[in-house]
Amino acid sequence: MHWYLMLAAAGFVAGVVNTIAGGGSFLTLPALMLFGLDPKIANGTNRVAILLSSGAAVATFQRQGMVDPAMVRRLVPPTILGVPIGAGLAIYLPGEAFQPVFGMLFLGMAVLLLLNPKRLLESDRKKELSSKVIWPVFMGIGVYVGFIQAGMGILLLLAMSFLNTGDLLASNVIKNWIGFLVTLVAVLLFVATGYVEWAPGLAMASGNLLGGIAGAKLAIKRGNRLIFAFLIIVMIATGTKLLFAGGF
Repeated sequence: MHWYLMLAAAGFVAGVVNTIAGGGSFLTLPALMLFGLDPKIANGTNRVAILLSSGAAVATFQRQGMVDPAMVRRLVPPTILGVPIGAGLAIYLPGEAFQPVFGMLFLGMAVLLLLNPKRLLESDRKKELSSKVIWPVFMGIGVYVGFIQAGMGILLLLAMSFLNTGDLLASNVIKNWIGFLVTLVAVLLFVATGYVEWAPGLAMASGNLLGGIAGAKLAIKRGNRLIFAFLIIVMIATGTKLLFAGGF
């Protein structure tokens, strides 16, 4: 029983982190492997917990009238198309395949954002997005999400900051919507291939659900600056872990 309580606690913290910034899977994946799951099964099982936290966050934002449906409709299709490719790679390739590249990406982006925080914090950015840019960028993120999921929120927020999708809080709302829908696709794929263990997944999901609600309320209350602080901290921790601490 204490293992299930540990998974629920890890799920709660990860739910808060995922909702506000991203990277909570770097806590939940090791917890599932400590529980005794094979890394590939832990990768699939982790999606069940993320699905509930992102769903809870979306519902909270939706009740506050903060969702931009048009932006969601533009960004979701290319991201979803990349997920099956990444999920297929996750079944046949080791998790170490993308680690150094993404470790350098997260650290480099953290430095750039610290040097120019207005890129994320300003609230009057235009929403003129080219489909020629949206499709390759978000399909690439979809491949990564299908492959490992950890760090998904960070990549989505970074992409939206450079594509001018609104201020950081608005982008975070969209990020959670995208996260919910692409995770749903990934869960179905991993369930179909037998890479989900339901008992630990649902135990962790109970904590993720509460964490998603708590994280969404914190983001609404504290706004852009809280999200920015969480994002920078998680990016530095994520990049360092990928480069020096032995992976996902």
